[in-house]
Amino acid sequence: MHCQYILPLSLLTLLSLTGTLAQTWSVWYRGSDRNSVICASKGSSVVFDCTYSYPATHKVIQKLWFTPRGGKKLDGSQQGDVVYDTSGLNETRYRGRTEFYDQYKNCTLKLNNVTEDDSGRFFFRFYAKKDNQDPQGFTGSGGVDLNISVLSLKLNENGPVKERDNVTLACTSSCNPPQMEFLWFKDGRPLPGVSGVPGGQYPLGPLSPNDTGCYTCGLGQGTSTSILLDVRYAPRDVSVKASPSPEVVKGSHLTLTCNNNANPAAETYTWFQRTALLTSLKLGTGKVHTFNEIDSDDSGLYFCMAQNAFGSQNSTDLEVKVKVSAHLMVVLAALGALFLVTAVIVVLYIYIRRRKWITAEKKLPTKPVPQKATLSTPEDIYENMRQSAKPITDPDDLNYAEPKIRPAPSPRRQWNNKAEDDDAVIYSQPQTH
Repeated sequence: MHCQYILPLSLLTLLSLTGTLAQTWSVWYRGSDRNSVICASKGSSVVFDCTYSYPATHKVIQKLWFTPRGGKKLDGSQQGDVVYDTSGLNETRYRGRTEFYDQYKNCTLKLNNVTEDDSGRFFFRFYAKKDNQDPQGFTGSGGVDLNISVLSLKLNENGPVKERDNVTLACTSSCNPPQMEFLWFKDGRPLPGVSGVPGGQYPLGPLSPNDTGCYTCGLGQGTSTSILLDVRYAPRDVSVKASPSPEVVKGSHLTLTCNNNANPAAETYTWFQRTALLTSLKLGTGKVHTFNEIDSDDSGLYFCMAQNAFGSQNSTDLEVKVKVSAHLMVVLAALGALFLVTAVIVVLYIYIRRRKWITAEKKLPTKPVPQKATLSTPEDIYENMRQSAKPITDPDDLNYAEPKIRPAPSPRRQWNNKAEDDDAVIYSQPQTH
C-alpha cells in the first residue's frame, strides 16, 4: 500500500490530451497549472504520471527523469541527478529501483523502495530532432514534488507505566493529510486492528507484563522509530531453589536462592524458617541464603519474600531434610557389629570357663565335714554339763571345747537373764586312749 496524494485524473485522460498538443512542445504532470505533490511512506513505491508532446516532424531520440541536487535551480533549467535515462546513464543510487513506461508519448516513471533521501522535485526531459538538424531538448516545467512521510510515535503517559494502567499510542505523519490506514506493530509483528478509534491512535489496557515490548506504527511499507513500553509490576512467581539439593548430608554446604519475576528487579530479599502453621523465624536478607555446614537442627520449611517499589510476594515453602552421612552410618554399623561379636565371645568364654570349673569340682574327693556342737536350748546345755561332771585327774586329759551358741527363741533369752554375769565353763569328757 502507498501513501500518495493523487489527483483524480486517469492516464487515459492524459493520453486524450496529446491530440490537442500534437503540434507543440509540452510535458504534462498531474496538473497543468501547478506542481504535483506525492506523499509516500518510506519503503513504498511511487508513480510519477506523465505525458508529453512534440511536433510531428520531429523524432524523439532520448528520454530521462532527473532531480535538481547540490544547489541546482528547481525550475528545471538546470539538470541534476539523473534518475532514469533511456541511454542507461542512471545515477547509482537509483539503479534497480525504477520502471519506465516507454509507450507512445507516455513518460510515466515508477520509483520503488523510496527513502527520505528521495524527497525532492522530479522533472521529465526529452530530446527530439528533425531530419539532420541538431537535437532539441525540452523539460516540463513545474515537475513533481515527492515528500517522504516521517512517522512519529508517542505514548500519552508520563512517568512509569504500571500494571493495570491504560495507555494510548499516537502515531503522526508529516504527510498532510495522510491518505492511508496506519499499521501497528509490536516487536516487529502486526497487531490486530481496532475499531471506533481515531486514525493514528492505538489504545492499550489494562496493561499486563505481557504488553511489554517495542512498538512501531507504519504507513504502507514505512515504519516509525520504535518506542519501548515498559510495564512495571511487583514480584511474582517467587520460588526457592536449593543447590545442590533440598536433601543434604549433615555437615555439607547448602545454598538457597530466591528466584522471581519482577520489573524492576526485586530490591529486597528476606528469608524465613517456618516454626508453626502461621508463625516463622526471620533468618536474614539477600537473594542467597547459605549453610556452610548444615546441621540436623536445620531441617525444616524455608521461604523467602521478594520486594520492589511496586509490591512484594512470598514464595511457597521448601522442605530441607538433613540426613546422616552414609559413610558415618557404615562406620556406626561396623562398630555395632564389632561390639556384638565381642559380647558373644566374652559370654562364650565365661560359659566355657564355668563348665570347666564345675567339671573339675566334681572330680575332687569329698572330705568329711566335722560336726560342731550346737546348743540351741537350755536343756541341751545342762545335758552337756551333766555328762562332763566326771572328775578329771590328769590335766593332760582336759580338752576344752568352744561352745557354739546359736540365737535361741524367747525361752533362751529368759535363761540368759537368769545366768547373767555368770561365766559358764563347759568341760568335755576326755577321750579314753
